[in-house]
Parts: sequence; structure tokens; C-alpha cells
Amino acid sequence: MKHRKVKPPGWIQRLVERYCEPYLFEGISGDLEELFFENVEQKGPAKARIIYLLQALGFFRMGFKKRSKRVSNMKAIWTNYLLTSFRSLKRQKAPLFINLLGLVLAITCSLYAMIFIHDESKFDDHIKENKSIYRLYKHHINVSEGVDHFTYETSGMMGPTMYDEYPEITNYVRVLPWWNEEVLSYEKTNIATPYLFFADSNFFKFFDIEIVQGDPNEILRAPSSIALSEPLAKSLFGDSSPIGKKLIGLGDLPYTVTGIFKAPPRRSSLQYHAVISWKTTIPAVGPLSFNWMNNWLAQGISTFVKIAPETNPELLADKLPEMMRRHFAERADHYFLKFMPLDEMYLTNKEIRPAGSAKTKRGNYTFILTLGLSAILILVIASVNYINMMLSRATQTQTEVGIRKVMGSSRPQLVARFISETLITTLFASVISIIILALLLPFLNELTGKSLNVEIIFQPLTLISLIAFILGVSLIVGLYPSTVLSAPPISSILQKSAQMGSIGWFRKSLLAVQYMISIFLLICTIVVMKQNHYLKNRPLGFTKEKVLVVELNNEMSDKGAVFEEELRKHPNILQVSTSRSAIGAGSYSTTVIPEGYTDELGTRIYEVDQEFFETYEIETKFGRTFRKGSMADSMNIIVNEAMVEFMGWNDPIGKHIRMTPEGHPFPIIGVVKDFHIFSLATSKIEPMILFFNPVSHQNTSIKIGDGDVMNTINHIQTSWDKLADRTPLSFYFLDSWYNDLYLKETKLLKMASIYAVISIILCGLGLFGLTSLALQQRKKELSIRKVLGASVGSLIKLVNSQFSGIILISFVIAAPISYYLVSEWLENFEYGITVDAFAFILAGGFTFIISGLIISGLSLKTANTNPSKTLSNE
Repeated sequence: MKHRKVKPPGWIQRLVERYCEPYLFEGISGDLEELFFENVEQKGPAKARIIYLLQALGFFRMGFKKRSKRVSNMKAIWTNYLLTSFRSLKRQKAPLFINLLGLVLAITCSLYAMIFIHDESKFDDHIKENKSIYRLYKHHINVSEGVDHFTYETSGMMGPTMYDEYPEITNYVRVLPWWNEEVLSYEKTNIATPYLFFADSNFFKFFDIEIVQGDPNEILRAPSSIALSEPLAKSLFGDSSPIGKKLIGLGDLPYTVTGIFKAPPRRSSLQYHAVISWKTTIPAVGPLSFNWMNNWLAQGISTFVKIAPETNPELLADKLPEMMRRHFAERADHYFLKFMPLDEMYLTNKEIRPAGSAKTKRGNYTFILTLGLSAILILVIASVNYINMMLSRATQTQTEVGIRKVMGSSRPQLVARFISETLITTLFASVISIIILALLLPFLNELTGKSLNVEIIFQPLTLISLIAFILGVSLIVGLYPSTVLSAPPISSILQKSAQMGSIGWFRKSLLAVQYMISIFLLICTIVVMKQNHYLKNRPLGFTKEKVLVVELNNEMSDKGAVFEEELRKHPNILQVSTSRSAIGAGSYSTTVIPEGYTDELGTRIYEVDQEFFETYEIETKFGRTFRKGSMADSMNIIVNEAMVEFMGWNDPIGKHIRMTPEGHPFPIIGVVKDFHIFSLATSKIEPMILFFNPVSHQNTSIKIGDGDVMNTINHIQTSWDKLADRTPLSFYFLDSWYNDLYLKETKLLKMASIYAVISIILCGLGLFGLTSLALQQRKKELSIRKVLGASVGSLIKLVNSQFSGIILISFVIAAPISYYLVSEWLENFEYGITVDAFAFILAGGFTFIISGLIISGLSLKTANTNPSKTLSNE
């Protein structure tokens, strides 16, 4: 019995007692204690305690768990909150409509901005090693010529040389998207593709492109080898295997199909459907012998490199001037090479000129910022509307607050009641927004040039973000009004004397914020509109209306003269010019040595015929143009005003220009007025030389009259079909081509206009709601004033004065902010407007007029009410 003095561990007993049901504990405790004493006698106290613990743990099961006697009333409380919120919203139809419309517009804008920006930020993410891939670009500086810009144009020798001389470069690939749409032919099937690339043999491995057919290690190793995307291969060869078959492609040459690859995804900066081996272009190796693609001088190649993970790209770029001095000394002081990370290339905020044909996708950094900022501003306006409308209902909610406080509700519970109302409104608005966005997505795709589908709205990430957004907006927007509405003490509520002293000025401040945002968006939109109009309507130095350009590709390049003769047979074709160069195509840059100039001068070259100037109506300033029928003019040149101005020539006629130091001196026989061939947004007019080249036919420019355009185009098509064997007719209207240069600016204008209109609508709705409630609260005051002799006009003026000062303060704040931002934006344009007072006067005046009409209309209705009806309640 001496072992009975050893007691079981008390803490274990207490733990079991807390967990188990009371009616079970007595039996459990007795059994455990009896077993404990037996173990003490047989195995000793220490082991008995361990066994006791293990046996006690065996009773920690759900069957022995103590049932809670607490009855939670949270479900009933929240049910009451929701029912009360629904009833409150049902009674307040006008405020509900204003709040709901504002939130629907704001959430729709924000949701679209979210999915758009997310989609844009994911470009090139499909490439596994995109963090180690960089695109080579250069800073081109030439102080004497006034050149200072960034460009992706590199030479064909930069990549290989860097790879050989710098161990930090682990790999490289050269890419050249071809300029023109090319036709690929197999037997009787002809397919035109604008996505033809030249690339090194490691192209597919470098960019992690899936090979469907063919040996990945051999696909582009041989000259005249070509790889096709799955869709293009199916269009050309049907269901048969294309590997080893020959097709006719660029230059009417045969190419052997050595591989089929997966088509590039939509979110790929590089879009390619046919890739020709780089060896095809190497002189003495491939049939094309493009020396300019394989030397240091010509610039137009896109170069990508892989850099070792531990390497700092900026420090590596600092070493590259040494390479330039060793291999390209004549440009070492003008070309400064840099690296652009692949994952930043699509959405870079740097203004970098494209290389070659520019057939790589590029995002619009300015548009992304505008879209995101505008969505936030619209959300702020809608939130301000909601807060103002909630605060305006203070007197109407006092009775409910007082009763709940008397019944024992705490302030946090009252805050939860009002937040639940906000949550219901936001949730309902979000559902409507999703439906509206799904319906508007095709229109928005057309507006922004995207191809987003409805499924992207219902992706998990989007839905999770939307739920977080709903909760966040409900808390942010609902917290302050809920806190204010639940604040008055019971005594003041019951005496109907609760004063919301701070709400007046706070509501006015919120209204001022709304108007400041709206005026800011209006000013920016007006400036964008003026700049866009300026770009599209500035004199260009040539006629772009009713001019179309036909591309003479493949076999048609040798039939330009015959094609021209066929075209002239139609009475509505006024002028025809067939040459290498046309407005929008066929020009190139090189360096020349003008008379009196010791250095090389970067110059734009145009190779034209005698009809070029008449077709485009380009004016001659000095001398003459090329004479019709005179082959002697092939040894003469014409320059533009920019060349004369740069050289400082008083009398340019008779001056000579050489292409190389030892080259033939070409005499200048005429000077034409400057004409623009690139976007006015990004490019100034360069010094230009126009050569007469009677044998190079790449483009036919056609000036048509006022007759039937479709009949004229049908004649062009018929003339083409007579001569073309496998190449389809491809042409563009010059005015459409010119407008396409400003797609980025046009897209920005449309989006800014939409957001400006939405902001004005929301401000107008908010002002309508606040004015209505203010007039409702001042109805007796206005009636008394009217009884005492006040006129309707004076009452309207009294109400207007309350809001006019707010709008004026908003304008004073918004104007300088807008001026600074639009001035910074206009600095990005080579040809930009000057910011004048027009945009500010128009935006301010429009805001005052709209606001005045809303306030005056509501005030007039209240002022015309019979005072006896209002005062009879007293």
C-alpha cells in the first residue's frame, strides 16, 4: 500500500477534465488512476507516469470532447445587418442609383485595366531563360549632325565578335524580320506571309521554341534551309510531311524544309512563321549573298545575347567601346552599345527605334501608365461620390443608430452594419461590371489592338483579385462614413440635435477632389486631341490623298515597266511611278561625303524615277528634277532642303556628293522642298539624296482621280493578274499608311477621351445627388427666404455660390499639375504643339457650365415650390 502515496500527475488530470464531457470524466479518471497504481507496483513510479500520460492522450478523441454550451448570435446579427441594409438601399433609390452607377463604371474601368496590364506584363514569359537573355541596342550620338537617339539596329558582326571576345556572353543569335510580305509556293499552292525571319541555327534552342518535326540540331544549319510554323506548313503541304521537300520563296529561290515548329504564342514579342537559315545570306556560302547582313557597316540586324548569371550587364556594356575601337573604329565615337533585358523589352519606357522591318510586338508604356492612372482616378471619383452620399444621409440614419445604441449595440457593431451596406452595393456593382466588361471586350479589343477573350475575366487570379478588390473598396470606402454615422451619443440623437460639424467641410473637400481629377483629365484629353490633330494635319510636303502603292515582290520586280503600261490604260489613273523607293517603303540610310565636308554624313537615300515628283506632287525649290526620257540623269542627284540647310550652301546647284572618299562625284541638279517619310512623333526630316534608278523596281506609286475607286482597283488587280504567276496583289493607300503611323497616339486619345467622359458623368452624378440632398435639407430655409421676398434668381444664385468656389479651387489646383504633365509628355515628340490657354479655358468653362446647369435646374425646381407646402409641416 505504500505505493498509494504516489499520486498521478495532476496537470494531466486537469487537462482530461477540461476536454472530456463531465459525465464521462469520473469513469475515465477512476480507470486511469486504478491502472496507474498497478503500474507503480509493477514497473515503478517513473514508468507509471509515462504510461499514465499515454493512456490519457488516448481519450483526446471527438467522442469524448466536451460540447460547447455557448450559443453564438453572430449569424442572427449579420442576418439583421444584411436585411436592414437591403431595406435601407431599397428606400434610398436615388442615392443607390448614383452610387451603383459610379461603382459600376469605376469597377469596370479598374477590372479592364487590371487584366490589360497583367496581360501586357506577361509578354515573353514563356521563354524559360528570359532573365538571362538581353537584346543589344545602341545609343547613336553624332553632335555635328544633331543625332542623339537609341536604336535596336546593330550590325551582323557584333554578336559573333562579342561571343568570341567576352566569356560573359554565353550565347548569341542574330535575327532579321524581312521587310516585305513574301510568298511561299509549293506546287500550285501559294501562301503570303508577312512573318518571314532570317536567323542563326540556334534560334529555336535560344528562345526555347518547341520543334514538332525535324532534328533540332540540324534545322537551320545548311544554306537555303527553312523552318515553318505548324499552321503555315499545313496550309502549304496539307497533312503530308513537309520535311525534305522544296518550296519556292524569297528571290524565287528553292528552299528545303528542315523543320516544323509550334507557332509563337500571342504573348511573344517575336512573331515568326517562316525562318530561313542565316547561312543563306553569307557571301560565297548561300545563294542570296547579302553582304550587308554580314559586315560591320550596315545596321539593321537584331542581336540577342545570353549573359552569364553572375555578370553585371552594365559593367559588361562598359567594355564594349574597346571592341568597337578594335573592329569598327570609324563608328566607335558614335555607337555606344547597351543591353536591354528581354523581360523589359516589350514594355520599356525608353524610346528605342526599331530595327529592320519593325515586325516585333512592342507595348505602349505611356498607354499602360495612362490606363492604370485613369482607372485609379475614376475609382477615386466614384469612392468620393459614395462617401459624400453616405455622409449626406446622416440625419436619416440617426434614428436607427439611436435605437441600436439603446438596445446595446457597440460602435464596432454599428460600423459593421454600415460596412455591410457598402459590401452589398459593391458586390452588386461588381457582378454588373463583369457582365458589362464581357459584353464590351470585343469593342475594347478593337480600340486597344488586343485580342483578350472572355475567359481571362474568369481566371482564378482575376477572380481572386476581384474579391480582394471588393473587400478592399468596401472597407476603404465604407469605413469613414460608417465611423462618422455611428459616432453621435444617444442623448444628442434622442434630442434630435446631433451636429455633424466636420462633415460640411469634409464633403466639400471630397467634391473638390472630384472636380480636380475631372478638370485634370479634361485638360489632358484636350491637349492629346490637339496634338493628334496636329500630327495628322501638318503639311507633309507631298500629297497623300488618292495615292496607293503596290509592292512589286518576287517575279513582279522584273515586270515593273510592263505593269506600269497596263495601269496607264485606265482613265482614272492620273500618274504612275515605278521605282525602288516610295513614300512608306524602299528608302535606306547610308553615309556620304558632301562637297566641303570632311567627315561622313548620315543620309537618307531615295531611288526614284522621273515621275516620282509629279505623282506625289513634291515641289521643287531650286534647279530641276529628273527629265523624262533622259538616262543621263542617272549620274545626277537631287537633295532636300534639310541637306542644304545642314551644309550651309547658299547655291547648292552644281555641288558634288560622293558615296565614298574615292567614289564618283554626283552633281546636284535640283533641290526639293522637305517632305516627311516617317512619323512626326518620332522622326525629324533627315538630309536626303534622291537618285534616278531606272532598273530597280520594288514599288509602283499610283495617283488616281475622282472617278470610281473600286473600278480603278479592279483594273489594277486585272493588270496584276496578267503578269503575276504566284504573287498576290499587295498594296496600301498612302493616307491609311500615314494614319497607321499614329496608332499609338490615336489609341491614347480614345482611351483618354473615354475616361474624361466617365469622370464628368460621375462628377455630374455626384453633384446632382449632393445638390438634391442639400436642397432637401435647406428646403425650409429657402421657403422662408421666398416668403420674405427673395426672388427665384437670387435663390438659384445663393445655391450656386456654395459650389462655384469649390470648382474654382479645384481648377486652380488642377491647372498647374496638368500643365506640367502634358508639357513633359509633349517633350517626347519631335514635332509637338505649344501648350496654350485654350485647353485650360475649355476644360474649366465646360466644367462650370455643366455644374451650373445641374445646380440651377435643381435649384429652380425647389425655388418654384409653394412655400406653404414646405412650412405647413412646422
